[in-house]
Parts: sequence; C-alpha cells; structure tokens
Amino acid sequence: MLNIVLSALLACVLAAPALAADVLKIGTLPAADSVLLYAAREDGVFARHGLDVDIVPFQSALELGAAMRAGALDGHFGDIINVLMQNETDAPQVIVATTSHSAPEARYFGLAVSPHSKISSPDELTGRTCAIGRATIVEFILDELLARTGGRADAPEKQDIRQIPVRVQMLLAGRMDSALLPEPLLSLVEASGARVLLDDQDLDITLAVIALRRPENGVDNAFADKVIRFRAALAEEAGTLDARPEKRTALLKAFRLLPEKAEANYRAPRFGDTSALPTESDLDRYAAWMERKGLLKKGLPDRTDIVFQER
Repeated sequence: MLNIVLSALLACVLAAPALAADVLKIGTLPAADSVLLYAAREDGVFARHGLDVDIVPFQSALELGAAMRAGALDGHFGDIINVLMQNETDAPQVIVATTSHSAPEARYFGLAVSPHSKISSPDELTGRTCAIGRATIVEFILDELLARTGGRADAPEKQDIRQIPVRVQMLLAGRMDSALLPEPLLSLVEASGARVLLDDQDLDITLAVIALRRPENGVDNAFADKVIRFRAALAEEAGTLDARPEKRTALLKAFRLLPEKAEANYRAPRFGDTSALPTESDLDRYAAWMERKGLLKKGLPDRTDIVFQER
C-alpha cells in the first residue's frame, strides 16, 4: 500500500509543470566582452540560477537606449554614460556587474588612423575627421586620450557615425581620417592596414557594465534576489572563460563578435571579478564630462540609487 501511495506522489511531482524561470531581456552591443552573456546562456549557467535570458543585439548605443526607454528591455550591456543618460530620461536602472575595466595589460578602445591617411601623431589630428558616436563612451574615451597627450578635445573634426560597423567601413575606405573603435573591431582595422595611434590601457576606469531596469516600486527583495542570481551566473561563466581562453575565442567567432580577419591581432583580456561595481570616483569622472557636454542636467544621482547594493 505504501509503495502505491509513494508511486502516486512521485507521478504527481513529475507531472507538475516546472517553475518558470525569471525572464530577462538584455540588449547588447557588438563589443567583445558582451560574449559573457551569450556564453552564460549557451552553457546553461543562467538556467541553473533560475534565469531565462534573452539577448537582443543592437548596432548603436542610441538604438539600445531608445529600446530601454520604450520598456522593450529589462536591461542592457553598455556603459556608465548610457546608464546616466537613461536615468535622466525616465528609464531608471541599476548597474549590477562590470565586464571590463581599463588595465595596462588590456586594450578595449583605441583611436585608429585610416590606411589611407598619413597621420602619425596626435598633433596631426587637428582639423582631420574622426568618426565617433557623440555623447557616448566613445567620445568620452577620445577626449580622455587627447587630454593625456596634451591635445584639445576639439582638435579633430568629430563626425557622429552612430553605427559601429559603418564607422569601420568609412575608416577603411578613407572617408574618415580616424575613428575611435572598441575591440575587436580595433584589431580588425589594424589587420586591414589601419594604425592604432592611442589606446585606453592607462585610463584606469570602469568601461563596460551591465544594468537592469529598476522596478517601479524600488529595489525590493524579489528584485534583489534576481540580481544576486544574475551576478552569480556571470561570475561563474567569467571564471570558466578566463580558465579556457580557447572557448572564449570559439564563442566570439560563433556569435560573430570576432571577425576572422581580426583573430590574429586580437588578444582577449580576462574578465576577472565581474562582481566589482563602479566606484564613486568612476561615476564622478563620467558625470563631470557629461556636465561639461550639457548631457547631465539633473546632476549625478546618489551611488546607492544607480549601483546595486548587496543586502
């Protein structure tokens, strides 16, 4: 009799529908470290942490920001400037992870000179065209790099080319004298004859982050629990990819984040501690630049409002 009861209970358990995973729709840009999201999904790491992550690719920060403001996304891979701008335009969100921080041994962004240009030093950029995305981290990096070399931020003639692949094409065709590009596209143009004049290895600042939309009722226990699981999944996958660089390269190629021509030049940096979050100094540095550009009219929010706080 007992065996019959146990069998009946087991049958009920097996027949019951599985609990639905928390769904997150995350927008991404064609930058190399966005592969962390794809890898965690493909390896089932998100699923093991009770998450169903849908990854939506975009070609520009402008398009991604518009999707966040429209409520079409739960979060995005991007940068602090994008987060602050979206918070200004009623798309409040919380930074939950860091995927890259500039370091002497890593290159994430760089200023490349067209194969058709004879520019050989930052001094020669004055009056020459430079393809960027205005009011984005790309323009911020350009200004920072020029300041470090003693140059003026307004020395190059900045051209607002929002879509990153178009920026690459215009540079290689000689329609732009220079362009500020992320990796691995920087390695791609380098392999195609462009020269990297300046890069970000000495900037010492948080570069790429992942942010999630803040719930209308604030950061409650349910949201905090989801963030903790999301952060744990990212940290687990980052450890796997750091230990197996060949797997990371294979995934970069599989998701078309590493053009074949760039492979020989590109050196993927380690993810390291993705749970590290932007510091007050990071936020102040970006905010000061944004205020000079007239992009931050409401001022810098309190760090506790835009950076996830472990409870």
